[in-house]
Amino acid sequence: MLGHRIEPNSERQDYKRKVYLNIKNGAIVKRNNGQEETFAYVEGKLSDLSQKDRTFRGEKVVYWYIDLRDDEGELYSIGLPFGSNIFKSIVLALASDMGIEAIRNNSIIRIEPYSRNGYDKVTVWGEGVKLDWIVKTLPPVEEVTIGGRKVKDDTKRMEFICDLANKVKSNIVRK
Repeated sequence: MLGHRIEPNSERQDYKRKVYLNIKNGAIVKRNNGQEETFAYVEGKLSDLSQKDRTFRGEKVVYWYIDLRDDEGELYSIGLPFGSNIFKSIVLALASDMGIEAIRNNSIIRIEPYSRNGYDKVTVWGEGVKLDWIVKTLPPVEEVTIGGRKVKDDTKRMEFICDLANKVKSNIVRK
């Protein structure tokens, strides 16, 4: 469900198709024919968590997709870049004991973005309860030297997030 419930309408042609969403300016954003609609949240039963390659400005980039299905069968898919802090927050919440329990119970998961100090953030709810992160501290971003230049390397952090994403995915109830 997006924001405030949008009731199914038999005249709606796109009903029960995958609706692609993203998060921008503290809101869930749905694009349709060049127009943007914003919503306070999206909710449904977690039906998939996947990674897919996309081409953006001629370059291959990896995106995460979080799929939620509402009670009417509408499927919403939130697309987030691989290193997205929003995605990390969602996975850290879903991988918590309460998050895993909500997923195993096939309960409603709510993803509710907001903006603070110019940054997008997100609160995740499971079974009507705000989910805390499974851990408060992530593996550090390391500094490595490549070609005489110091660069940040988040490999260990992203491996940790990927492991948590796999834990979440392995608990999704398949029907």
